[in-house]
Amino acid sequence: MDTDASPKERIQMFLDWSTNSNTNWQSRISPFVKLQSVKPDGPHPGVTFSFTVDECHNNASGNMHGGAIATLFDWATSMPLALVCKPGYWSFMGVSRKLDVSYLRPAPVGTECLLETEIVSVGRNMALLRGTLRRKSDGAVLATCDHDKVNTDPPVSKM
Repeated sequence: MDTDASPKERIQMFLDWSTNSNTNWQSRISPFVKLQSVKPDGPHPGVTFSFTVDECHNNASGNMHGGAIATLFDWATSMPLALVCKPGYWSFMGVSRKLDVSYLRPAPVGTECLLETEIVSVGRNMALLRGTLRRKSDGAVLATCDHDKVNTDPPVSKM
């Protein structure tokens, strides 16, 4: 991660990398996600994305599949870590320890959504991130998520 880039540039670099990589699971979600805003400061740095439910995300009922929602949250709630990372501190975005998703309302194919993500708490080894998926038309909450992560950065060598 380029730590000299602006907060918005950091998020966009990761979004571009995810979208252009055809060899990872993020490439199934990220082409449908667009960066809306970045809040780099304050007690809870965060990122907001727009997302439109596509047929490739649906279940037999024509709504976004719960696994697709969990995948979206897993990927998107990690993004705010790019706002605080530096060598040895969340530069590899960590790995999931727990992903707790609550499904509140269906998201039919074609639904335009806003996905709000934020850092609730971040330390040297552990982070708690939060996500809220809302229907764009009326702000109704469709799903929420708490995401616990563990830092996997190798120690920084001091030369």
